This record gives sequence, structure tokens and C-alpha cells, in this order.
Amino acid sequence: MKRYLKITLAAFIISSVVLSGGWSFAANYPVPARHFVKPRHHSRLSKNEVVKLLGQAYIYGLPVVFTDFTRQVAHAANNTFSHGHQFPDHTSRWVVAPNNDTNYSSAFLDLGDDAVVLSIPDTKDRYFVVPLMDAWTNVFASFGKRTTGTKAQKYLISGPRWEGSVPQGLTQVKAPTDLVWVIGRIQVNSPDDQINFVSKIQDQFSLTTLSNWVKGNEVSSPVKFTQYPNTPSQVKDVQNKKATVVQAIKNIPIESYFNYLNDLLVKNPPLAGDEAFIKQLEKVGIKAGNKFSLTDFDSGTQEIIRKIPEEVFHRFDAAGLSLENVKPLSGSKIGDYKTDYLTRALVAYKGLGALTPEEATYIGYYTDADKNALDGNYNYTIHFEKGKLPPSTAFWSLTLYDKDRYLTANAIRRYAIGDRNNLKFNPDGSLDIYVQHENPGKEKENNWLPAPTESFNVVLRIYVPSPSYLKDHNVWVNPPLVKANNP
Repeated sequence: MKRYLKITLAAFIISSVVLSGGWSFAANYPVPARHFVKPRHHSRLSKNEVVKLLGQAYIYGLPVVFTDFTRQVAHAANNTFSHGHQFPDHTSRWVVAPNNDTNYSSAFLDLGDDAVVLSIPDTKDRYFVVPLMDAWTNVFASFGKRTTGTKAQKYLISGPRWEGSVPQGLTQVKAPTDLVWVIGRIQVNSPDDQINFVSKIQDQFSLTTLSNWVKGNEVSSPVKFTQYPNTPSQVKDVQNKKATVVQAIKNIPIESYFNYLNDLLVKNPPLAGDEAFIKQLEKVGIKAGNKFSLTDFDSGTQEIIRKIPEEVFHRFDAAGLSLENVKPLSGSKIGDYKTDYLTRALVAYKGLGALTPEEATYIGYYTDADKNALDGNYNYTIHFEKGKLPPSTAFWSLTLYDKDRYLTANAIRRYAIGDRNNLKFNPDGSLDIYVQHENPGKEKENNWLPAPTESFNVVLRIYVPSPSYLKDHNVWVNPPLVKANNP
């Protein structure tokens, strides 16, 4: 059976962009080659070259902008955990495509002045994962049931410039940037499980600066909140619930965006392998601590530059790509992007904080078996043959999202369904999941995933996929959503 929605990123690139060769904005706005602009560095660049480099810079910077913007929206003190103690529901709009399987324990670390000690409690064999993401969204370390077990453990997380001795009992983990996002997840099975078990475990996670830890203080007092001079005003739109993070970032004017990026580059310099590329971007004013100004370019070039965000997001959306069908380039993978800046930007846009493939595989459903967009005015069924459930060694789920990729309200407050539900199997051992707006009836309600009366999408999450599936996805092919004969 043909795998559904396995659109390759390569196909998208052939039709629109190869980052290493330049985003082809200039193709939409032809400019005679004899026209030049003269930025502050006094290099002579054509308008096409300026637009190409700034298009690349916009894409290159999206991950660090998304990461810090999310931090600013949360307005959490540095080096302090914020635990999600509410069972995820349709009001959970902090991140795009929130899952209904795990609760988040999030913290933003500032490692510029001191290393930080992370203490993880014994989770009583409960599945959890605590990935550490650098400012550019690479997962440089991951602790949890799959990698380090579920017993209590402690780590010393140090920044790129930290020098010191590691106290006995701590395992050092070196971060490539001062800004680190700790985005832990712990399996949650129900609202009662949340209250009686998960929240109690979460509250035992702790962070403290090393200087505090050596004094015997296990938990730090709140640390200052870092505010950058050029923090976009759109942060307040999200805090006031006037926009989502994605909408707000789309609305940042290009000059503000690049000055924000230049601020972020001071504490979070480009990673190893980026040197040659960042040198090119410096030609158009993208440099740590630099002041980017549109007035460095003539009025015609300014007009084109202002349209870069609209063009980038239009192409991302028009390609139909999602987190679930992005195929990384250049030997990279989700969570380990190397110099694959385009994939890195797409994942930040479509699913910031995504786990690595070894921890979770995402498969998206946006169309049915006949390639028609999913519509809540119809009824659908997903049929799993006997012995062909998703190849997970932990657990799996199907989560339904609205057109904006958030959980959707429904009568039974069920936002996901999977192997932890009391599913009813068919006499032959197969399984049917009913995806529709109306209740399918008492006999089928256990297997019902409620849908809204508008367009929607479904994501299949396979936590800790089997080794055979990771090696070759063709060993198991996800079944499609089949439209029923509606009354």
C-alpha cells in the first residue's frame, strides 16, 4: 500500500528553493543586474543578491527566534521549571500541535554566568523524556526511559564558555549555546492519573545553579528574566491572547525581526559548520549585536525585503508540508539538523520542540484514502489489521487537531485515542477507529475520536518506535482514513 502523505522535502525544494543556492525571491521581483545597493560594509551587491541573502537569513534565524519568542511569551524566570499540571485539552494553546499523551515540564536555561544542575526523580518506571534543545533547536542531549532509565539521576549542564571542575555525583553535559530549552514530557493517561501520580512526579524535578548546589541548595530561588533590547512587541499579542506564537512571529516587521536575530546571536552564536554561511549574511547586516536598518537599501529593495516573511510562510504553507512529512536533507534528521537550515526552519514552524525520530515518529493525516481533504461533515474509519498496530515499544496515539493545529472541543472531552484507551477489537482481532463529529453509538463509542464540523487533521504518534521500523519504515505502513457511506 502506498504510504500516505510521504511528500519529500526534496520535491518542495525542486519547485521553489534550495537554501544553499538561495531562496528565489528575486525571481518574483525581476531587477536589472546593473542596479546595486550599498550596505554599511561597503560591499557592492545587486538587489537580487541582497534579497537572496536576506531570504536565507530569515530562514536561518527562524529556529532561534521561535525558541526565544516562546521563552519571552512564557515570561518564566531563567533556570526554573514550569510544569503543566493540567490534563491537555482544547484550551492548551501554548505550543502548536500539543500532544494529549504527555505533560510538559519546561524550563529555559541561561548558562552565561553559571552551570546548572538538573535533578530528575525516580519516575517509578513511568515513561518520560527530557530532551535538551540548544537555541537553534538541535537536541544535544536526551534523558529518559529509553536512554538513561527511570531511576533518579543528576546532570551538570554547562554553557560553551564555562570552565570549572565537575563535582562528584554529577554527569557533565556541554551545551553549544547559552540558551537551552529543557522540554520534558512524562506520560499521562487520564485527568485522575495527572492529579494522583504525574503532578507529584513533576514537582520533584529541579534545577539549580551550580553555585547554589554546592552550598546544599537543591532548588534555586527564581533567577532573573532575560529581556533583549529588540524584543518584538508582538510578544504581548500572544500574552494578551490576541494571537498565537506562529501568528505573532509572522507579523513581526522584517527590520524588527533582523534586529531581534542580531540580539540573539550575541549569546547564541552560530554553530560549528555555520562559519562560511554567516560570513555571507554579514554582507547584508546580519551579525551579532549589529543594527540592521532598511535605510541601508534603496526604496525598491526595501519594498521587496518587507515581503520576505509573507513569501517564506506562503511557500511553507503552499507546499503542504507538515512536521509529519518533512524529509530532512543532507543526512540530517529532526533534532539534529547540522547545516540543513531549511528543514530546521520548517520543523520550528510546524512543530517547535519536536522529539527525535528514536523517541517519537509522527505521521500526519490531512487527506483521506481518496486524497480529499479531511472534513468534519463526513465520517471516517481507520482500520488496523490484526497484528498490525503501530510499531511502538512504548505507546501510540491518534490526536485530532483543528485547521490551526490545536486540540478541538468535543462533547466527551476526548482529544486523542490509542493503546491506553479501553478499545474494542473486532472478532477477528482487527481494530477500527471512528473519526467523526457525531457519536457513532454505544457499541462504537470506545473507539470514537471526535471531530469538529470543519476541516481537521490527525497525527499518529508512535513513541519509541521499534528498531525494525526505524531502520526501514516500509516494514509497517499506516492505514488511511476511509470515508464512510454517510447517511
